Amino acid sequence: LTCPTEGHSTLTVDTHHDSPWANVIMSAEGSRKPQVVVVGGQFAGRRAAKLLRRGGRFGVTLVDAKSFWEYTPGALRCLVEPRATRRLLQPHPPGTVNATAVGFEKTKTREGDAVKGVKLNDGSNLRADYVVLATGSSYVSPIKAASDKPCSVEDRKKIIMAAHKKLASAPSVLIVGGGTVGVELAAEIVGVWGKSKSVTIITPHSRLLERMPPRAGMLAQRWLTKKGVRVILNDRIEDWGGSKTGGDPALKPSGGTWKLQTRGGEELHASLVYPCIGGAPAAGPADKSTLGSRGEVNVDDSFRVEGLRNVFAVGDCAGTAEEKTAFTADLNATAVAHNIRAAHNGKRVKEYPKVCGARSVPSITVVSLYKWSAVMQFNKLVFGGPVPALVKWFIETMQVHAAKETPVLTELWDVVEQTNVFLGGFMFK
Repeated sequence: LTCPTEGHSTLTVDTHHDSPWANVIMSAEGSRKPQVVVVGGQFAGRRAAKLLRRGGRFGVTLVDAKSFWEYTPGALRCLVEPRATRRLLQPHPPGTVNATAVGFEKTKTREGDAVKGVKLNDGSNLRADYVVLATGSSYVSPIKAASDKPCSVEDRKKIIMAAHKKLASAPSVLIVGGGTVGVELAAEIVGVWGKSKSVTIITPHSRLLERMPPRAGMLAQRWLTKKGVRVILNDRIEDWGGSKTGGDPALKPSGGTWKLQTRGGEELHASLVYPCIGGAPAAGPADKSTLGSRGEVNVDDSFRVEGLRNVFAVGDCAGTAEEKTAFTADLNATAVAHNIRAAHNGKRVKEYPKVCGARSVPSITVVSLYKWSAVMQFNKLVFGGPVPALVKWFIETMQVHAAKETPVLTELWDVVEQTNVFLGGFMFK
């Protein structure tokens, strides 16, 4: 394989997994570059790989079972408007290894256990001086593609189109869960089909968007009920009536509606049922001994995986208490890129979020209410309307360009995120 090195000449190396030169990139001077294997190509993984490639100091290999990056907050828009996939699905950069990481090759050092290779599902082994786990989380299809199964851009488009056709043909929809996904899905459906579809959303909590300040749930509920959505609070599904609780929601084979029973004794009827009750961390190749009770990867305050001195975990898979958003995933990646450089230079790694120049991570969330309205939280400030919708559009546009590594816009987005961290340290606290 001929490997171009940034700012240097090219070198031909044998990448067969039995070769002593597997996954090794050499500089023009002949010195071996330290190798970083990044597992997972979504927000945190893609950003970590990009930051570590800068300057050409490290050889970076991005591994992902999927062949694309997806703007996952836009997946619900794709369900109602499949043409949105054209901009929200971006192929991975050249050199990405399309495979599933299934385990680690370990070694013992004076400083403790370390990983020297990442095992792939085809039997090959990528040599590694450092590993970044950015394997994300799982969620029911079609809302999110599986992180550990092969999937091309065309495969994903077909899945979304099939889901769109089912949704378009369903006279009534029940959404189970009143968090961000449930609220945005309900808003997308009524945004396109209006009151021609019967839409119900049910949550066991006393309000929608229970992880945001109360005003956010109130604004979302007001918008949804005005559009004809029935909102059921303080109740949960006790009997799903044969409808799927996982996997692709399905129409009833015999036609008609699913009949579901709530704990409060109400019978609900719906042609299509979407369980939007949260995802689960996807730990990828991590050992079970490093996992927490929910399957999250246990990490210290620098994102280093417990018991492994050269492995870091970021984003949805990491066992941190912060809200899991694209913004925090980017901050995680920034922190880990800094700490890997520090560790390689023999310096002390820094705790998060101080490594990003912040005492705390600001709470920034924008929940879309179709195209022209949204609810936004910036720390304790919560407001709704068209301005948050404009902010959401700007975030989506910049994230897509950052994933494509569009010149100027990528650097501009870095500045925007750094500004948010700075302002979030003292505004609306």
